[in-house]
Amino acid sequence: MEDECSEWLNECLKVFPKLGKNVVTARYYRLPKKVLSRIKMYSLGLKGIDVEALLLRGESKTDIKVDLREIYEIQINRKLGGIENAEVRKQVVQHSMIHNLLHAERKDLTPGKNKKGKRNEDYEKGFEEEVFQRFNKLRELNGLPIIKNREDLELAFNNVLRELHEKTSRHAKKLQKRVG
Repeated sequence: MEDECSEWLNECLKVFPKLGKNVVTARYYRLPKKVLSRIKMYSLGLKGIDVEALLLRGESKTDIKVDLREIYEIQINRKLGGIENAEVRKQVVQHSMIHNLLHAERKDLTPGKNKKGKRNEDYEKGFEEEVFQRFNKLRELNGLPIIKNREDLELAFNNVLRELHEKTSRHAKKLQKRVG
């Protein structure tokens, strides 16, 4: 199941050409039930070193050039892996990935901090609209028809997630009866 996240992430990156130089990974994680996914950013700075000065004269001088790399880790709630229909699961996971990748592209993230600053309503509406547009662009690249109404898409995802929650709740109750 981990391979599917990597495969679907590579498809999502096609609609995020600006993130091509960054390292992005995705996999299923154990997350709180109301969190579908989250993204974490790590910043890696590599200092250059003057190799000749170190090896020939024993002096370690660092070059001025510092290569900063941003590494993004998308964590998908592992409960989404319980969606039985693989194509529906793919659509839900990819939509969530696109949401996170857009945060990365817009530089809404800071290393080591999970909390985002306050945003106004116009920003949120524009953000969600762009997620919807990128999702449709990805669907088009994959040969799927575009979705015309964002509200219908949100309603469909909510229905899938509600059914998944009910299924896991029933499963948990059965386990409680067996144990208790």
